[in-house]
Amino acid sequence: MSSQDTTFDHLIIAVSDLAQASKDYGLLLGRDPSWQGSHPDYGTANTLFNLENTYIELLAAQGSGIGADAVTAILKSKPNALGGLVFGTENSSAFLQRARSAGLEVSDPVPSHGIDDLSGNTRHWSNLFWDPAAARGIFSFCICHDPESFLPPAPVTAAAPISAVDHVVVQTQDAEAAKRFYGDQLGIRLALEQEVPQWGGTQLFFRASSMSIEVIASKKSEAMDSLWGLALKTADIDATRQRLYDTGIEVSEVREGRKKGTRVCTIKSHVLDIPTLLIEHPLK
Repeated sequence: MSSQDTTFDHLIIAVSDLAQASKDYGLLLGRDPSWQGSHPDYGTANTLFNLENTYIELLAAQGSGIGADAVTAILKSKPNALGGLVFGTENSSAFLQRARSAGLEVSDPVPSHGIDDLSGNTRHWSNLFWDPAAARGIFSFCICHDPESFLPPAPVTAAAPISAVDHVVVQTQDAEAAKRFYGDQLGIRLALEQEVPQWGGTQLFFRASSMSIEVIASKKSEAMDSLWGLALKTADIDATRQRLYDTGIEVSEVREGRKKGTRVCTIKSHVLDIPTLLIEHPLK
């Protein structure tokens, strides 16, 4: 990977009860957390599950700060929500040059850190912020991790664990605005664009970090963009579905996916109120 490539760093799920959310998501993933800690700079606490291609952050307000304010705003009408997209760079200067030249007003890097309650370790990084209006209302920013900071993989605790995030779904009215923001300004590759008449709009796939942001552009969507759902990946959907069922998680039968060769099922509980699909891709 080039030091100038933009990655998908992690996905934020805002939660009101961090302990219960961590328990439910650990059971779902078949993994223990990689990290459980706090952000003293922002007034938040978190649990991280580091998967093969990205990590999932369960984020709760703890005290006061801009992070606590953001979580409170996201959870204004619900106990849990798919809350934000965080992009990554290894070169803040190159990212800023690209984004600003494409018209995105990005802050200079803001140093921050987190403390792990499990080990006492500290991770350091810098955040690059922009106005949520740039993402049409979706909470997002870019992060540059300190090369010395390390986030361990989420330890496997059960058979047939979930291995990765396959894609996250964004709903929008404006396909061109999505191409400008994710493609031109952030530098994420547009891997596919196609008209989907049955949905009355356009489907875009932006690809980075072996996962996709699936953008559904339709005039039926709300005025502001929203994060709608999540697809998680497994190598053996039959085994994973059976594990979920055996542990009391509500899950549908396995069926053929929209993409040729894929198999999917819908996870209906322990998903923190987020529409969640489990997907298996064919072996290459």
